Amino acid sequence: MKQFFTFCLLSIYSISSYAQGDCTGGRYTDYNLFSAVDVTSDVVFGNNVALGGGNVDLKMDIYAPQGDTETNRAVIIMAFGGSFIGGAKEDVAFMCNILAKMGYVAIAPDYRVGFFLPNEVTTTAAVMRGMHDLNGCIRYLKKSANEDGNPYGIDCERIIAGGISAGAISAIHAGYFDKISEVPSYMANDTAGLGGVEGNSGTPNYVSDPLGVLSFSGAIGDTSWIEEGDPAIISIHEEDDNVVPYLTQEVAVSGIPTGLVASGSGHIHLRAANVGVENELKSYPGVQNHVGYLNPIDQTALDIATTFLADLVCSGETNSCTPTSSSTGVKGIENVTFSTYPNPATDVLKFETDHTGTVEVIDAMGRTVLSTLASIGQNQLDVTDLPRGAYVLMFRGTTIGRARFIKE
Repeated sequence: MKQFFTFCLLSIYSISSYAQGDCTGGRYTDYNLFSAVDVTSDVVFGNNVALGGGNVDLKMDIYAPQGDTETNRAVIIMAFGGSFIGGAKEDVAFMCNILAKMGYVAIAPDYRVGFFLPNEVTTTAAVMRGMHDLNGCIRYLKKSANEDGNPYGIDCERIIAGGISAGAISAIHAGYFDKISEVPSYMANDTAGLGGVEGNSGTPNYVSDPLGVLSFSGAIGDTSWIEEGDPAIISIHEEDDNVVPYLTQEVAVSGIPTGLVASGSGHIHLRAANVGVENELKSYPGVQNHVGYLNPIDQTALDIATTFLADLVCSGETNSCTPTSSSTGVKGIENVTFSTYPNPATDVLKFETDHTGTVEVIDAMGRTVLSTLASIGQNQLDVTDLPRGAYVLMFRGTTIGRARFIKE
C-alpha cells in the first residue's frame, strides 16, 4: 500500500514529465525511432471460463522498443479480429511492431472466441466475453505498474484500448459499455453469469477504463452508451463494409443474420461529436473490403491514427490507475422495468414503467428526437413523424432503463 501511495504522489508532481516529457525526439510520431523490438510472449494476465466450460488462462504478448531507457511509456492494446469465431494474438504482431518502434509498449492480448449458432444473445455474449477479457488486461497492467514494480515500463494512466474488427468491437465496448443500466433487456438473464459489465477475467478491484480507443472497423451495440467525459476515440472504416456495419444495421456472422443491431464508425462519431467526446474518423467512401486498408497498410490511415493517439497521450490528460474498494461485476444503478409495444411501431408507441421520470427517444446518430415525462404505469408517445429506422427509448429517473424499438 505504501508503494501505491508513493507512486500516486510521484504521479501528481511529475505528470507533465510522464505524460509530456517522453513526447520528445520523435517518440509516438517517428515510425523508425527504434530499429528493433523486444517481445515477451505468453504472459498470463487473467483467467476465465471458456465457452465450452473449464477455465482458460488469458495470455498476452508484450512488444517494447529495444534499448529504450524510458520507463513510463504509453500503452496500446491491440486485439485481433476474426468475427469472434477465431483468430489469435499473433495476428496483430505486424501492428504491435509498428507501434513499439514508435516508442509505445504494444500489447497483443488473448480474448475468448467462439460461440454457438449466431443470434442476438449468443453474439452479444461473445462481444461481452471479448470486452471482459480486455477489461482484465487493462486492470492487470494497472496493477503491475502500481504494485509489482512496473516490470513492463508503462504509464498506467495512458492505456489505449484498440483492436481490429472483432477486436475493435471488444475495445469499443471496453471503453463505453460500463453501466448495468446499459445491458440490453434480452441479456438480463445472462449478464450476471458472464460477470456483469466489468467481467471476472482477473485482477479485481482496479478500474478498467482506458484513456482512449483505437478502432479499425469496429462497432458498438448502442451509440447512446457514449457519454460526455468518456474516452476519446479514433476510427478507420470503409463506408460500404460488408462485415462490420459502417452505420447502423443488423449484424451477420459468417453470412448468418443474428437479429442484433449495431452501429459502426459513422454513427459512433456522430454521437461522440454530439456529446463532446474527442474523436476523429477516417472513412473510405464506396469501399467494401473489410479492413482492406491494412492489407497493405494505407499510410494515410496509419498517419491519421498515430497522430491522433500521439496528441492524446502527450496532451497531459491521464486516466485513473487507482484500485477501488469494490470487486468486479455489475456496476451502475438499478435498471427500471421497461417495455415497449407495439414493436415495430407505426404511429403510437406505448411503454410501461415502475417509476416516474423522463423518457427520451434517441436515433441511430445519438440525437434526442423526442422527450416526455413518464408516470407509473402505461404511457404513450406519438412517433408518427419519426423517419423509419431503429431507435432507443431511454428512461431516466431514480433508476435508469432503456429499450429498443423499430419505427416503420
